This record gives sequence, C-alpha cells and structure tokens, in this order.
Amino acid sequence: MTMLKNPRILRTITLLITICSLTFPAYAKYSGGTGEPNDPYQIATAADLIALGETPEDYDKHFILTADIDLDPNLPGRKVFDKAVIAPASYTDYYPYVEGTPLAGVFDGNGHAISHLTIMGGSYLGLFGQLWYGAEVKDLGVLDVKVVLDVNITDAGFFDLGGLVGYNRGSVTQCYSSGMIIGGDYVGGLVGENEGAVINCYSTCSVAGNYMVGGLLGYNWDGNITDCYSTSTVSGYGYVGGLVGENVGNMINCYSTGAVMGNEAIGGLVGQNGLQGAMPYPGYIDNSYSLASVRGEIFVGGLVGDNRVGDVMQCYSTGTVSGNESVGGLVGLSVWGSVLCSVWDVETSGLSGSTGGVGLTTREMMDPYMLGLNGFADDPNWVLDPGRDYPRLAWEGTLGQIIPEPDINWLTGQGTSEAPYKIDTSDQLILLGKGPILWDKHFVLGANINLDPDLPGRSVFGQALIQVFTGVFDGNDHVISRMTITGASRLGLFGLLESGAEVKDLGVVDVNITSSGGFIGGLVGHNGGGTVKCCYSSGTVSGNWGVGGLGGWNIGAVTQCYSTAAVSGDSTVGGLVGQNLGDVTQCYSTGAVNGGSHVGGLVGRNFGDVTQCYSTGAVNGGSYVGGLVGYEQDGIVTQCYSTGAVSGGGDYVGGLAGGGWSSDMTASFWDTQTSGQITSTGGTGKTTAEMQTAGTFLEAGWDFINETENGTEDIWWILEGQDYPRLWWEAAEP
Repeated sequence: MTMLKNPRILRTITLLITICSLTFPAYAKYSGGTGEPNDPYQIATAADLIALGETPEDYDKHFILTADIDLDPNLPGRKVFDKAVIAPASYTDYYPYVEGTPLAGVFDGNGHAISHLTIMGGSYLGLFGQLWYGAEVKDLGVLDVKVVLDVNITDAGFFDLGGLVGYNRGSVTQCYSSGMIIGGDYVGGLVGENEGAVINCYSTCSVAGNYMVGGLLGYNWDGNITDCYSTSTVSGYGYVGGLVGENVGNMINCYSTGAVMGNEAIGGLVGQNGLQGAMPYPGYIDNSYSLASVRGEIFVGGLVGDNRVGDVMQCYSTGTVSGNESVGGLVGLSVWGSVLCSVWDVETSGLSGSTGGVGLTTREMMDPYMLGLNGFADDPNWVLDPGRDYPRLAWEGTLGQIIPEPDINWLTGQGTSEAPYKIDTSDQLILLGKGPILWDKHFVLGANINLDPDLPGRSVFGQALIQVFTGVFDGNDHVISRMTITGASRLGLFGLLESGAEVKDLGVVDVNITSSGGFIGGLVGHNGGGTVKCCYSSGTVSGNWGVGGLGGWNIGAVTQCYSTAAVSGDSTVGGLVGQNLGDVTQCYSTGAVNGGSHVGGLVGRNFGDVTQCYSTGAVNGGSYVGGLVGYEQDGIVTQCYSTGAVSGGGDYVGGLAGGGWSSDMTASFWDTQTSGQITSTGGTGKTTAEMQTAGTFLEAGWDFINETENGTEDIWWILEGQDYPRLWWEAAEP
C-alpha cells in the first residue's frame, strides 16, 4: 500500500499502461484493422467471426476476410447456431417487421470461404441475418452450409432463410453457396428475401421449403438479380423456382439447371413472376434460361410457372415439364403478363404448348436462323455454337458467336402497309407463328389455307399460332380452315392482340379448339385493345373460363363479325365473346352455348358496350344465363335482341340477360316464345309475331333501310312476318 502512494511509482505505472495501449490497440478484438474503408477489420479466425456477430456496434464498419474459416460445430470453440452469426433478427408485427441491428457496412470475403456453418433456428437465418441499405457483402463463399428450420422454436413466423443472407436490402456480389437449406417461406440457396442487388452469384445447394422457395433466392421483392445462376435442386409447395421462388423485381442474364418440384406455381427458373393483387406488381425476366426439369400440379412451366402479371423477354427453357393443370413448355399461366421473343424445346420438354413463347425442335433451338426469328439476333448478351448447343449467355465464356439477323426471303412484300407480306401457304403461316420479330408487321392472305392436322406437314397445335400480335392481318376475304388446337390458355389463331393490332376480312372455319384454361376463342384468345372487323368463325370451341366463339376476352373493338361455332365452358362463356370490356358492334352469333355460370348467347359477361347485335343460338347453363348476355355488369346493351332457347339449372336465368343491371339495357328485346323465358334482367319480351314486325323496333328508335326518321345509316333490314331483323351488311338487298 505504501508503494502505491509513492508518486514516482505511480508515474512509472501510468507510463507502462500508456506504452501497452500503444503496443496493443483497442482493435485487438479482431486480427487487425480499424474498421475504416482503407483499413478494414481483419477476420482471420472463427473467434473473430463470432466476436463480430456479438458486437452490433461494429455493424456499420468495414471488414475483410483474410483466411478461410471452418465453423464445423464439432471443432473446439464452434457450435450449432440458433440464429444468424452476424446481424441476427426476429420478426415483429409492426413496421418494419424486423427487430435487430442489420449489417450496414461492408464485408469483403476477399476470395475466401466460410465452411460448415450450421444453423437451426426460426427466421432471418444465414451467415448474415439481415443487410441494410448500402451494406455490401462481396467475394465470399459459404461452403457446406446447413440451415435448417427448427420447428420447436416459438416464433411469429418461419421465413427468410438463406445460406448467406436471410434478408438483403444491400448488395451481394460475387458470392456463392453450397450445402443444404430447409425452411418455411422465403427460402433460397444464397438469399432468403431480396430487396437489394444480387450480382455475379451462384448456388449449388439443396433447397426445400414451403412457399417462395428458390435455388438462389426465395423472394425477390423490388430487387435486382444480374448474371447469376443456380444448379440447386429445389422443392416446396408453392411459388418454387430453380433460381427464384417469386420474382417481383428484375432478373437479367441468369440461368438455372437443377430439378424443381412442387405443387402450385412451379417453374424451371421462377415459380411466380409478378404479384397479382388489388394493385399488381410485375416481375421482369430478360435474357435468361433454364435447363431444369420441372414437376408440379398446377401452373407449371419450363421457365415460369405463373406469369399472370409478369414480363418475360428473350428467354428459353429445355427441361422436361410435367403437371396436371395450366402446364406449359415455357410458361404455365400468363393472363395479363407478356411473353415476347422467347422459346422452348418441344422435344426435350415433352410439351407442344405454352401460354406464351414459341415451341421449337431441338434442331431449331440450335439454329441461328430460327433463333434470329425469335429475337436473339444481334444481341451481345447471347452466343451460339450452331448445331452443337443451345444459346448461352456471353458472360459464361462458352464457345459461340453472336447470332446474325435472319433474312426474310420466304415471304413476298416488305411487311409495310404499302407492301404487306403475302401469305399463300400453310407452311408460310406456320413459320410466321415461329417468328415473333414479324408479329408487328402488315400481312395479307393471298389464298385460302387448310390447316387440317391429317394433311402432310400439319399438326394439332398446342398453342395459338401467333402468340402476341401488334400488326395488321388482312384476310382479304379468305379463310383459314380446320385449325385444331389443344392446350392451356390464350388459344385461337391469335393468342393476344395488343393495342393497335388489326385483324379484318378473315374467316376461321371448322375450328376445333379444346382448352383446360382461359382466354379461348376461335379467332383470338385475348383481344387486349386491338380491332377485329368483318371476321367470322365456325366449328367448336371449349375451355374453362373466358370462352367465346370468336374471342375469349375482348378489351378492344369487335365490329361486323359473327360466329356460328358451338361453344362450351365452365364460366364466362359466350357465343361470340366470353367476356367483353370493350365494344361489340353490329355482330351476331348463332351457335349453341353451354356453360356453368355467366353464360350468354352473344356475351357471357359484359362490362363494355354491346350495340346493335343479336343472337339466335340455344343457351344452357347453371346460373346467370341469358339469351344475349349471361351477366350485365357495368356495361351498356343497346338495340339488341335474342331468340334462342334459354335454360338454366340455377338462379338468374333470363330471356335476354340472366343477371345484372337492367337499367343498362335499352331498346332491346327477346322472343318469349322461342326462348321459353318470360322474364329477364333488362330488355322487353315480345312474341315471335311481334319480333318479326318492323314496328316493334322502329318504335324503339332502330334505324332500318328505307326509313329516315331513326337515322340514315340503314343499320337493319327485315323480311316482315318471315324473319327477325338482320344487319345491313349480311346482304346487299333485303
């Protein structure tokens, strides 16, 4: 005690402490560095890594890995973790729904790997639990990682499990993973959930989960995935993909090769692309491919299982695909989504149909000319070794050259309005169906074309001949006959007519279309804003929902058209159009219509304008069954009539309309005798004699030939006492 009171001794002790402080600085808790950008903390041992995880105040600093680290739980000082090693987190029921300190700094793997990490826990699992905005993890591998959901843990949820990161809001670059990931929802081989950027990364993990399960990434929410790949085998229940389970962001220059299995929305690359809801959020996939084999139950595709609000551009798939409902070689389901310049191998996939994309043989998939027709030409992102391999992404470094532009030497004309391409043969029409780069051009039919599948060179098609059309197709008063299609959704001569497209003066006769999905029509599956004028159809058309003799779903204009086709479906079924949200003007239908609900002689369900139209075919269904319209909802029906027999086994069965708003149906009539119905939601019932009398319609303001009081356009004519009113364009003279 006396010694400690000696001032000289105290000064000596103080000096020694100062020297020691200078010799052994505060950062000695790691293997070196200060945590600054130009002098990052050095992580060289397992103890360093674990110490970092236990020091959240350092999570905004810079780190560099200076050696490979083995976290084998059987080694001294190691363990089986019950949460993420660094930046662990837990779920909360309030925004931002994540509790815990995220990594906000930079972790540079420096080309090293962390091996044998084993975690058994709840949510936000991985080497890193969560990365914050601006955080970076780069040049790092996690080898033989094992992340497993511990179902015995009491947690608000079980999600965001990845080999490297549970939830990423920052950037992950040049990283990779191998091992096994087993979790609940949002499960990925590298990243569980991504709201940031994942670049130049890959995974070879075995991945299993429930919903949103992907070989590389489980759920991509508004994030960017670029130049990545996965060879992972992936399994789950729903939204399961070889690379990403659900994509609501951007994916560019990526591929997958591992087997994918699940139930709903199962895809070789992506399970579900885009998020449908009150406000849909699209997903974007560009310049990507899948070689994966895919097996599921519903919404199953070689590339994407469910693409109902997503966009796919310049992609392909080759793997075997199997499922029970809405199954496609490239895409299982695509409702509002877009699939452009994309192809799949009909031989290796075992499927000739897809909701979007073009089916090619293996030889054609390796042919620069056919790939050029499908938009892969003159693109530095792709290279091809012709005849030996499928196209590959340039960054892979495989053999091959850029694909040249194709010469369109098999059609006369220039594809312009002044000099349209001329189609004279079935071979030309079929090849056009394999050439998306031409689908925005002008065409004219030079002869009648017979597509009878029993003729040489013909076949039963598995999809619409022309998938997405934005140009002009002039039938030139010719017909395309005996077209036979058996497939899923968007079936017809045209799958989708986009805004600005025009089809005119064309007949599709003796069609035979059978579908297990929706958007089914003799001429067009989905008219998304185009114009169809002076066209007609005959034959048989059947599907699930949105089924019509001429068009399945109409948002554009259908004018002076008719159908005599027999139509059947489960819901929203019409003799001319299944569902109308556009304009149907001066049209008619005569074919028998059968369905479950929302079944109409002309239109199954109407949200748009139906003007100066009629139907005469027998209509049979369950509920909401009408001679003209099955269900009138927020649309307008003006100067229309129906005469066909109407029957239904459920509620809301009417002579003109089965259900809806009667105030929206004006100056319209139905025949109470031939229909067998004395009531209707809208319209006025008349006897057969009254329906064959001009005065009935003149009093309602209908414009007939040889009268001027109701107008001079001469819309209608009638053989009084012998027939019902007919449209002027049906005959030159009454």
